[in-house]
Amino acid sequence: MAAVLIGLWGITTPSFWRDESVSTLAAAMPIADLWYLLDSIDRVHALYYLLLRPVAAFSTGELAMRLPSVVATAAAAYGIAVLGRKLAAPGVGLLAASLYVVLPMVSRYAQEVRSYAIVTAVAVLATWVLVEATRRSSLRWYLAYGACLVLLGWFHVYALLLVAAHVVTVLWWYRASSSRPDVARFAGALAVAVAGIAPLALLAAGQRETQLSWLKPPNLGDLPWLGEQVAGNVWPALLLVALMVVGAFSGGRLTAVALPWALLPFVSMAISLVHPVYNPRYVLFAVPAMTLLAGAGLNALRPRALGWIGLVLVAALTVPTHLTIREPDARPDNLRDMAATLLARQRPGDAVLYVEERRRLFVAVYEDAYRNLRDLTYAPGRRTPRTAAQLTAALDGVERVWLVTGGRKHKNRAFVEDDERYLALMANRDFTLKSTDDFGYSWFGLYVRKRR
Repeated sequence: MAAVLIGLWGITTPSFWRDESVSTLAAAMPIADLWYLLDSIDRVHALYYLLLRPVAAFSTGELAMRLPSVVATAAAAYGIAVLGRKLAAPGVGLLAASLYVVLPMVSRYAQEVRSYAIVTAVAVLATWVLVEATRRSSLRWYLAYGACLVLLGWFHVYALLLVAAHVVTVLWWYRASSSRPDVARFAGALAVAVAGIAPLALLAAGQRETQLSWLKPPNLGDLPWLGEQVAGNVWPALLLVALMVVGAFSGGRLTAVALPWALLPFVSMAISLVHPVYNPRYVLFAVPAMTLLAGAGLNALRPRALGWIGLVLVAALTVPTHLTIREPDARPDNLRDMAATLLARQRPGDAVLYVEERRRLFVAVYEDAYRNLRDLTYAPGRRTPRTAAQLTAALDGVERVWLVTGGRKHKNRAFVEDDERYLALMANRDFTLKSTDDFGYSWFGLYVRKRR
């Protein structure tokens, strides 16, 4: 209930940003257009887009589209409580789950039209099923575990890092427990997972550069940044780490499960030194393990009231960040204000040029602002963008062009620098740039025909 209430708090206030725009438009577009989209980008998100389609058929507003992530966050919190109870004690489960729902990173992605909250819930489910499989030594439970891994991979292939943590857990139990897990059945479950995920791996392999080319190798500054992303600022982050250390030294089955799982962000950073794949939101699925350890740390405090005082202290320290992430422009793009400004300033006959050509997917979730603009990016009925020469010809009779793009305020490469359509517009002596407006990462510029 706490997860639902915190997730719904201010859920419609922040604007959709570009990733949410893609999710919403993909969920709402005709199925043939969705298959065409997946042929070029986002095959790794295909299952998530299909899951969203019934929601988009009802509404594409902020509340409806973000609601599945709220539900998934609540499911993850419930699963954390169950894991804490099974692996340690009821108090550990309750404290860990309560800590989970007050963390700003959890709250942030509970209000996101992307798969991260759902991935986290499935990671918690897979871990719970593994715990049950090793306890019961049942083939049915091991097969269910393999099916959970398939589901996890189809929602976000990167989350399969969880398997590495589970391997460590099973080996830990095998060496330390009198009731050893069935390693053969565990290996069989992994084989089931490999078979189920192989089609996605083959389909997505060709899109790796498209999906991950923007990522850079991490540096030492990414370590404190991860803590601030999870906990909101340095003080609750330090308190969380201290509680995790106390919880880890409590030992037992919970440490065997949660410690390897909680260390996965650092494994991701290490991998990214060679092949950049790390981003804090990609490792949200490891936060439940952090809260399980911290919950054990809170439960170990004496007198017991100190555990609840510690929870209240963490929650209080995160309040400023909770307020910040619920501001209208709290996301990387304020697409709502961008659309409102564009709608107020456009005139009949105006045209729009999206640079790069997929930029329309990044901004057009608020479609009213773009519906009446003549699209110069694509010729009518064509799926491939115009060439520079075709764009120059299409400019005949156009008085004003809105250039919609991104990258200006960030260190990322600005898409406009090498796009042939943008260069053709820049080189056209009949047009001049009159104004620009920034809305976070996304921005637009107005090009007007010169008066003679």
